[in-house]
Amino acid sequence: MRAERLLRLLLHLQTRGQATVDQLSQALDVSPRTIQRDLEVLSVSGVPVYSIRGRGGGWALLPGYRTRLTGLTPSEVMSVFVGATAHVLADLGLDASSEQAVSKLIAALPENTRREAEYARQRVLIDHAGWDDRRETPRWLDLCREAVWKEHHLNITYGDGTEPFPVAPLGLVAKARTWYLVAARTDGRLRTYRLSRVTSAELTGDAFIRPAGFDLATYWAQSQREFQASRPSYPIVLKVRDHAVRRFRPIQPMIPAGDDWWIVHADLENAHEAQAAVLAQAGAAQAIAPPELIALVHEAAERIAAAHDQP
Repeated sequence: MRAERLLRLLLHLQTRGQATVDQLSQALDVSPRTIQRDLEVLSVSGVPVYSIRGRGGGWALLPGYRTRLTGLTPSEVMSVFVGATAHVLADLGLDASSEQAVSKLIAALPENTRREAEYARQRVLIDHAGWDDRRETPRWLDLCREAVWKEHHLNITYGDGTEPFPVAPLGLVAKARTWYLVAARTDGRLRTYRLSRVTSAELTGDAFIRPAGFDLATYWAQSQREFQASRPSYPIVLKVRDHAVRRFRPIQPMIPAGDDWWIVHADLENAHEAQAAVLAQAGAAQAIAPPELIALVHEAAERIAAAHDQP
């Protein structure tokens, strides 16, 4: 991921000009200290990045500098190319354009880097979807994309609502296999709408002025942090078989418990979700805490056993 971040940092400075470490930190969603180290790496690799001190200062590239990606190694460049998410590009009708863009980027590389990049690209593909993923059909995606591009208002009906309301569409986000619309309400508040819950949408043709300083990546990162902070929390402790650990998301370092068992600390939304998660492992996960979860699993296991008694 560091190579991708370096390239994003370089292109951010190239396209948006001078920026402070704090601004770059927010744009790339990393710490200021990480940005400082990355700027040093770019400088050492030959990228003409320099600091401007004093009020209104920051970091910038020498005027007229345009990268040809020569400051990055073949493996670093390919870490960007290999991670392309095909279904997102296909939803947007950009899959063919993306292929052309990648070809042009590879053609711009030095000869030795180009050979290694093309070699790896033909041999590594990252598919972010699971086998049982069911991608939502983004019914209003084309209309929302048009509104975002043209900066025109949309009238939408959302969820169980019956009355349409106007929004100023600012951006589209694909998270996993689900599309979201980021838009401003008439009172200026920013909201995120899941496209699968939009029941109607109409392009009004009325233009709006995009909020000054709005950055889609920064907004999304902040909204994700707020969502995680507000979601229900139910901490649990489990004893889990080695092959079942991947079914949970440990929030602390795991502790070996012998014979391919691990002590796992996880955080789910509620007791019933935790009960279902433990039972789904068919004995490969054992509840240790809290006591409420142990009782729920025990009761459910007894009911299951009773329902499967042989006559």
